[in-house]
Amino acid sequence: ALRHHATQSLRRFLLERDFFEMETPTMIRSTPEGARDYVVPSRLHAGSFYALPQSPQIFKQILMLSGFDRYFQVARCYRDEDARGDRQPEFTQLDVELSFVEQEDVLPIAEGALQQAFRETIGYELSVPLPRIPYDDAMNHYGSDKPDLRYALELQDFGDHATAGEFGIFKGAVEAGDTVKALRVPGGAAMTRKQIDGFEEVAKTYGAKGLAWTKVGADSFDGGIGRFYESIGADIRGGLGLEVGDLLLMVGAPWRVCCTALGEVRAAVAAELGLAAADQFAPCFITDFPMFKWDEEREVWDAEHHPFALPHPRYHDALEQDPGAVRGAIYDAVINGWEIMSGSLRIHDPQLQQRVFAVIGISQAEAERRFGFMLDAFRYAPPPHGGFAMGLDRVVALMAGERSLRNVIAFPKTTNMSSPMDDSPWPLEPEQLAELGLELIDSN
Repeated sequence: ALRHHATQSLRRFLLERDFFEMETPTMIRSTPEGARDYVVPSRLHAGSFYALPQSPQIFKQILMLSGFDRYFQVARCYRDEDARGDRQPEFTQLDVELSFVEQEDVLPIAEGALQQAFRETIGYELSVPLPRIPYDDAMNHYGSDKPDLRYALELQDFGDHATAGEFGIFKGAVEAGDTVKALRVPGGAAMTRKQIDGFEEVAKTYGAKGLAWTKVGADSFDGGIGRFYESIGADIRGGLGLEVGDLLLMVGAPWRVCCTALGEVRAAVAAELGLAAADQFAPCFITDFPMFKWDEEREVWDAEHHPFALPHPRYHDALEQDPGAVRGAIYDAVINGWEIMSGSLRIHDPQLQQRVFAVIGISQAEAERRFGFMLDAFRYAPPPHGGFAMGLDRVVALMAGERSLRNVIAFPKTTNMSSPMDDSPWPLEPEQLAELGLELIDSN
């Protein structure tokens, strides 16, 4: 019932603002967007396959070109991912696209829809406009691009103190160009060594080599690496706002590893201390995401979100020279540490689109093979456009106070992607395989 009311509230919000509800195909050409496609063999076109859509992305962009300037759909989407976390192979998203917009035309639609749905469904009033936090700031202050803002713990830079202090590991990290950050835990000096060791295991899980710590006493630091910083203790206390009885946790590592590892420690500390109020919602937008991420194994650049996101104009001239520095008009909505919406402005210049393809190793011929029908359409001058996809399952789970998506889906799959209701996936009969021109091989 809650899911029904939330869905109808979101739908009403968009219909009242002149959006068209339109359907896009669920049997399409395979255009992988990061995960593997579910594929459907064609009986009439032997040897050819449809794919189930990971999102309506390409089709909704073509709708913008066709003249429908405000589209939405409550869309079923499919991703053939390995069993991990609380994910479902088929899921529902509120899919939205608008023409002739900039970022600040799109975000008020998303936050307004969320505000109305929370108010009408569970009687909770979200305060809008939601905070806008650039990606780099979110990582630097919270160690995450989906921060939980229900508690005030923030990461702080420790680089200058690391240079001035006598702890060789942190000195060396700064000299090597790495980052050293600290997390102040008010009143954390009461924590046991066992608890601190638990936080260190969290940091190591996310790539840090260790977690340094010390406690703040009345006149000195107590335990851990505190002895290496006694000579500059006053500077550290003043710079980090330390008080007697605090616990200081520190990580030194390459920037993203440092931020992420200490960010996960931040979440673990909050859970240990019960800092996140269950009846509170703290939403925000994370903006200005990186366009590209480096794949260490394949030694290539990949799209951070998808290859159709618009780089900010200030990066256009140097797109190929330093892909890692490029930021895009890409934004997520986050509530209580859950990413519940992702979107961007889209590239509407075919030449710029080909340059972005080239950065991630998609040649012009490959682009034509994979996205030719879209690129052909875009030769007819698409308008500037952008939109978002909101995860309906996640929004409803938050409203219901559930941590598992399976509890807000009528017929969910298990963590190994099987259905306990109808026992799918299930083998086909030999006659069905023959009709499709398929033959099974022994994968063992």
